[in-house]
Amino acid sequence: MMRCLRHFFLVSLIVAVGNRPQAASLKVAPARFIVHNVEPGRLYDVYQDTGLPLTIFNDDEATATWLLSTHRPSERGRWEKGYSEIPDARWFWFENSQITIGPHRKAYAKMYLKVPDGEKYCNQHWVVTLGIGSPPGPGGIALAVDVRAQIETKSKGDVRVRPDGLLGLRPSTVCFAEARSGTTDKTEAVLYNNDETTHTYTITSLQNHGELESKVYLSHSYEAIPEARWMEHENAVRIPPGSSALLPLVLKIPGDAAGFGKKWEDILFVQPDQGLAGFLRVQVNPRKSARAEATGGEY
Repeated sequence: MMRCLRHFFLVSLIVAVGNRPQAASLKVAPARFIVHNVEPGRLYDVYQDTGLPLTIFNDDEATATWLLSTHRPSERGRWEKGYSEIPDARWFWFENSQITIGPHRKAYAKMYLKVPDGEKYCNQHWVVTLGIGSPPGPGGIALAVDVRAQIETKSKGDVRVRPDGLLGLRPSTVCFAEARSGTTDKTEAVLYNNDETTHTYTITSLQNHGELESKVYLSHSYEAIPEARWMEHENAVRIPPGSSALLPLVLKIPGDAAGFGKKWEDILFVQPDQGLAGFLRVQVNPRKSARAEATGGEY
């Protein structure tokens, strides 16, 4: 199933030509969105599969035409920590390269996504920049907005090839499916160094990064784990080029944990000594007691 987290906020730009304001503005929503569980080899109609439209508003008195394009973030835009650039921006495209909108109206830009088939494209976290802009006006001035699409491909633990990218994780999401308070649960992931040099990888929780917004990362219906220390893991791992290492994870939820019964999630960033970070999504799904399972009640 393809899921999407929506961030609906508007971006508005107004420019001036000479001493006279140019009667043009650009509003787009959402300004950022996440698409989860993308299967390599499958064609997605983003609106049909997620219910997410990319909406462009024309609040002006005149008809406006906007140009639509996709880019790797290094060419245009920026991206969040833990994500890497989509290998090819052409994997994400608009149905039409331009759209014309009448005054005080809005329109929807249809988007499509297809990641090439291949197990190496599972367990990936990418960003692609969606560019919406006007043709250059007087003096070469143009309005433009960049929308960030965070794409997470299917998490798969039994792939037979190394994940794509300099840093790889298998799987990209681990789940404690029947967590209990007052007990110890264990699982593991594999970290790959696909680079040509040895790297030391530092592993930290999202909760240790106060500069980052948790809503940018957390999955729908999950809350941030109350205490990062409940998830024990190595603080640093050194891996030679072309090699891999196990990342053991130990979950210890106190017996008196407040709010037990909620679905919790943590993001573990994996930062090499040189290069871009990746991240491991860790989900905690509490196990119901026998009584709760029988009655449909609380945990």
